[in-house]
Amino acid sequence: MRKVFALLLLLTFCAGAQEAGEDSSVVNIEQKSLLLTVVSWPFVHVIQPGIEFLMYPAIPPLIYISRENLIEKGENLITFGENQQIMFYPIINAKIGSSANIGFAYWHSDLLLNNDNMFFSPHLYVNGDLDAFLRYKKKDILGSSFYSGLNASYREDGDNSFRDTRGMFSDTSGVKYLFADSSVYLNIYTGFSFIRNWCLEFGASFNFYRFDFPNIDDIIVSGEHISARGFYKDYDVYPLTLSLMYNSLDEPYAATTGSKFTLSYTYVPVSRYNGTVDHNYHVVESRLANYALLGNKSYAMTVAESKANRERLKNLSFSEAIEMLNPINIKEEILDRRVLITQIKARYMIEEHEGKAPFTAMGKLGNNFPLRAYDDGYFTAPVIAGVSAEYRWPIDRFADALIFNEYGIYGGDFSSLKVSNIKNSYGFGFRVRTPKLFITRFAIAFHGLQGVALILTTRPEYE
Repeated sequence: MRKVFALLLLLTFCAGAQEAGEDSSVVNIEQKSLLLTVVSWPFVHVIQPGIEFLMYPAIPPLIYISRENLIEKGENLITFGENQQIMFYPIINAKIGSSANIGFAYWHSDLLLNNDNMFFSPHLYVNGDLDAFLRYKKKDILGSSFYSGLNASYREDGDNSFRDTRGMFSDTSGVKYLFADSSVYLNIYTGFSFIRNWCLEFGASFNFYRFDFPNIDDIIVSGEHISARGFYKDYDVYPLTLSLMYNSLDEPYAATTGSKFTLSYTYVPVSRYNGTVDHNYHVVESRLANYALLGNKSYAMTVAESKANRERLKNLSFSEAIEMLNPINIKEEILDRRVLITQIKARYMIEEHEGKAPFTAMGKLGNNFPLRAYDDGYFTAPVIAGVSAEYRWPIDRFADALIFNEYGIYGGDFSSLKVSNIKNSYGFGFRVRTPKLFITRFAIAFHGLQGVALILTTRPEYE
């Protein structure tokens, strides 16, 4: 399966280029590539029907949600205002441990001016920690292509953690540092579109890190190398970022064609701590994601098609579920409706004085990258890179089934990247969304033969 994904990864950009310029609502593409047909065969005839069979227990509630139009009713319930410019809805992130949280989201378009929008979302964690995020953006300033915005966040985290993957801060690799975190983040940015889908953006941030000792004293690791990295210290950083961006996705949360590209450089001055001021560092980061519609039909189901599919699945028996494994019976959904998403992402941190950059400068490889079978920031290093592939197909108007496979690597620099530092996760699940609103996703992710992660979150995969 992993080798097949690797081949699909190389082919998807060719497929995306072939689809460029077509109408995103109805894509008329014939599968003439013999290589693509051969590589797709395991997905079409084995993997996809197998995943549908494994998801059989989830079919009845999904059918009920769709049959009763709960998505449309729910969207109407959380939307307010004369022009439907306000959205207010709850958020649940069910995770193992203290990272599980509840909260709400508040969206407001045209809040102060035309073509502006605001987003505010606080979260309360199961252990009593809390955080809050605020975003504001104004587009089409004075009728031009210029835009500007503000991002702000605050956290009160009594057991934040950092895992020293490479043994950079102690003699033993894999040491996990716990610390109290009461940090504030502010970011202002402005940019403009200079060619269709291309933007140039400049941002300045003011991050006030406030770290203290955790409540559990026996996990504290002391030493000069710990102090030099900023553990249990208070300090400020002022990142200055220049970014080149491209976005041609047809929809924000149900994209089927297009690409997203970002290349950024950040210079990060760091305030004095531990008696010195030599903690500055630089970051180069890049990301390329491509969405390719594989088939000769619109990805989205019509109302009539969705209703017919519900009727087929509503009274599905176990024997009929097994019959779904027959490729002849699933040709309509599999051959004509499938999307392959691939992402390549990398980050390189360069410290001005070796061993002096704070631990917050390190790149984080984990669920946030994505490497979904691991916690956020499970692997940390100056250099991180990863590749991810996700294969989706619709099971209803607002629901997709998916399988994914992803790899990540980390190291102190490019010369230290080695095979033993390559990590992998894979799995399957489903997501519920409208073209403009992401609702939730559930996935079961694996790494190796033992590591298993259950994911239920309102955060999209590639945002």
